[in-house]
Amino acid sequence: MTRDLDWGIPVPVEGFEDKKIYVWVEAVLGYLSASKKWAESRGISWETIWSSEDAIHYYVHGKDNIPFHTIILPALLKGHGNLHLPDRIISSEYVTLEGRKISTSKDWAVWMPYLIERYNPDTIRYFFIANGPEKRDTVFSWREFVNKHNGEILGAYGNFVNRSLVFIQKFFGGQVPEGQCNPDIHKTLVELYDKVGGLIEQGDFKDALDAVFSFICSANKYFDDQQPWITVKNDINKCRETLHTCVQIIVHTCVQIIVNLSILLNPFLPFSSDKIRNMLRIDDMIVGWEYTEIAAGSRIGEVKTLFERIDKKVIEEENRLLTKK
Repeated sequence: MTRDLDWGIPVPVEGFEDKKIYVWVEAVLGYLSASKKWAESRGISWETIWSSEDAIHYYVHGKDNIPFHTIILPALLKGHGNLHLPDRIISSEYVTLEGRKISTSKDWAVWMPYLIERYNPDTIRYFFIANGPEKRDTVFSWREFVNKHNGEILGAYGNFVNRSLVFIQKFFGGQVPEGQCNPDIHKTLVELYDKVGGLIEQGDFKDALDAVFSFICSANKYFDDQQPWITVKNDINKCRETLHTCVQIIVHTCVQIIVNLSILLNPFLPFSSDKIRNMLRIDDMIVGWEYTEIAAGSRIGEVKTLFERIDKKVIEEENRLLTKK
């Protein structure tokens, strides 16, 4: 528990003044002391967090920190009065940059302020969840970053939202048409809440996001198969039902699912979700983690593009800047 160092927290025991407490002993115990301070500032009992069986403790970190949170911390918590032990250890693997180990001292890194300044924050969030080192080591590459944005964020998610809302605006005067949601899609959506919610509670964010985007891809296929651009001309009743269902998909995948995920746990794509709620004029709608419908006849607002395409020239530009460091 101690180190022979000139700096650090001294051991408060006579005869051991030259010893310093090992940093990972006092560091992990900081979870307890910090939460006590937090509870005190809000006038609540810290025991509700550390002594209650109702609490669930998540520990999220890189895999090199596993020993400190699974051996040292539990030992300290037991020695401090059998306090609540970690319930779920969520450890990520390593991520490299263009195949090389990231080094901030050598400036072989992509800095977050730079990313936020130049790229859509939802794209950044999506990429680091969908391509993150959740189960294995991964590589950050500018080519993959741009391709993920153009092919999945823009091509699947943004395209489905935009094409459906623009079509309703053009052919139905901006009002959600009468109709019933396709029963198979309704069933899938209801089941998706349990599936995605369970994955997130287990810390499987990548799988949760993959499940949502797999559904969005099937929604795009549904739109294509139903060919509303044809039925609007020769079968208006079928067209109404198709568009009504598509609107429900938009609401439940892009608004209800993503917004609820961002509210209950860890936000995925909060900025684009805000845009969709604004376009659908449902900012004040109170929703929970359950299937919810937007009523037929509801009028949508101005349709805005969720994402802009990233020019592939960016790949070469970013790699050139990186190699100049």
